[in-house]
This record gives sequence, C-alpha cells and structure tokens, in this order.
Amino acid sequence: MDISALDTFLAAPLAPLAGVILFWSIQLLMAEGLKTLLREIWDNHRAFCRFSNFVALLFQAVSHMLGYTLTGIGVGEFSLSIRNAKVLPKKEKRGFPSMLANIFLLFGPFFIPPLILFLILLPFTPGMEIMKCYTFSTALVSFGSLLQQYGMNFLTIIVNLDLFNPFHLMFLIAVILIGLGIRPSFIEDEERKYRMIDDLAKIRDFFISHPKSILIFFVSIYILFYILYFLKLPYYVLIFSFFGWLSLISIVSLLIASLFVFLIMVSDRLPSFKKYLPLIVFVLSYISLRVTFTFIRTDMDLAITNIVSSSLTFVSSTIALKMELDRQKLREGLQSLKKVKEKKIDAEDGEENKKNP
Repeated sequence: MDISALDTFLAAPLAPLAGVILFWSIQLLMAEGLKTLLREIWDNHRAFCRFSNFVALLFQAVSHMLGYTLTGIGVGEFSLSIRNAKVLPKKEKRGFPSMLANIFLLFGPFFIPPLILFLILLPFTPGMEIMKCYTFSTALVSFGSLLQQYGMNFLTIIVNLDLFNPFHLMFLIAVILIGLGIRPSFIEDEERKYRMIDDLAKIRDFFISHPKSILIFFVSIYILFYILYFLKLPYYVLIFSFFGWLSLISIVSLLIASLFVFLIMVSDRLPSFKKYLPLIVFVLSYISLRVTFTFIRTDMDLAITNIVSSSLTFVSSTIALKMELDRQKLREGLQSLKKVKEKKIDAEDGEENKKNP
C-alpha cells in the first residue's frame, strides 16, 4: 500500500476532527477568560454574576435532560435554582444509554447554546460549496473552507445589526446570554470555583471510565468516511464542520460577552462620573455615525458604525483604565515616599533628642 492510500484511508478521516478539537480548545480558553472577568466584577455585581451562573446552569440542566430523554431513560426529577441544577433519571440504565447521557452532560453545554443561534439563523444561511476531500490536507482545507464560508456569513449578520431595530437588539442580547451561558463550570463563590482544568479532568475521567467509547467513536467515524468515500458523497467533512460552526458561534458569542463584562469592569474601576465613559462613548459615537450615514449612503453603513463605535469604546475605556491605574500607582508611590520621609525625619529628631537631652 503506497503513502497516498495510507493518507486517504487512515489520515484523512482525522483531519476534520483535528479542526473541531482546535476550535473547541479556543472556545475553552475564551470561556475561561470570561470566567476570570466575571470574578473581577463579582463584588460589585453579584446579581448579574448570579444570573450569569443561572444561565450556565440552565444549559447544563437542558443538556442532561436531553441526554436522558433521547436515550429513553427519561427524566424523573428536574430542579433548577440560582445555585444548583439537578436532573435525575426516571429509570436506571447502564451501558450505551447511560454513556450517551453523560456525553450530553459533558459536551452539551459547549454545543447546545450555540445550536440555538444556529437554528435562529438557519433561514438566513446560504448554500455552501463543499470540496472533495480524499487526503488529510484536502480534508483539512475543505473543513477550513466550510468554516470560512459560514463564519463570514455569521460575522456579516453580527456587524450589520441595527441597534435601533428592537428585533436586532433582542438578537444581540441573545448572543450575549449565549456567551454568558457557555460555561460548563460556574462561579458562585470561592469554594465552588472551577477552572478549565477541572472541566478537562471531568472529560478525562469519563473516557478513562469508558475506554470502549473511544474505540467505538473512532471505528464509527472511519466506517462513515469509507461509506461516503465509496459512494462519492462529500458529506463527511460537512458533518464535522457543523460542530466547527457551533464552536465558531460560541467563540464570537464569548468575545461579545467578554467585551460587555470588560466594560462593566472598567466602569467599576473608574472614579465618579468617569465610570459612565464606556456608555457615553458608545452611545455618542453610534448616534453620530448613524446620523452621518443618513447623508452619506453606503452599503456598509451599519457595519462601519458598529465596528467603529465598538472599537472607540474599547480603546477609550482601556486608555482611561490605564490612566487611572497609573494615577493610583503614582498616588501610592507618593504616599509611600511621604511615609519614608516622615520616618526619616522622626529618626533624625530622635537622634537630636539623644544628643541634646
């Protein structure tokens, strides 16, 4: 068997899987960054953080409930609170149904929230060109092409949102909520603070306790690849691209939610009226640009308005925060210097008193 045959029948099926894992890893890092930002505002915005935790717990509960329902186990008890989510099976089952239900619990919070946005945008999703893939490199290129096609369409929708349109505004709020909810672990308080490594440890423990699941998974994807390959159907990469699209939606939602939480953090750390700077800059720049584009007609007026106003808000808030931190450091430095001088003066006075009792 030559190298090209090995590439086609052994390496090619793994290419789109590698792409999904890459984007899922980026999603994990983004979720961890958002959790870090939420901890920064916990003291001043506990109600908001608890609501964020509630959204994350809701998606966890829905994931577990779907797992029990689709595997025929059934839901015996369902409870959801601001601190915890509890889903108990209606009947105990072992083997494949139980394993599939646990897979929903582990991976559902990553993919079910963006699935909501995917279904909302499905009527606005254009057809895509699928490349034929018979090698590792062509499969990877095909995966990237499908991701790029969907990503450009999704980003075009995001940057062209009209914030004066209530439906567009509701969609943006939904995107932020999805971003806040893509956290398999939550942060209610310090003793229950989980990090990304804990999420990965749960997944690792699951696969260690179910070693056959790994074998079944890889055998299944190879069989699927071979069937579609011999039928000359280029849908294998499309299946994995679907999960790549969900990860892409998650990454964008996490980025927007992180920007929102970052602006809240900046507002908390700025003194007096300066705390309203992020809101004032965004509102004034957005309205000014919208008024300007009523006289200067372009096909990208909404996109330019949203990008420029968001960028101005982020940059001005970052600069204001840095200036305030520098001012605080200078103030602390002057205070420490003043204390050193006072101690030196006191020491000199003490020596003079000793010389001249």
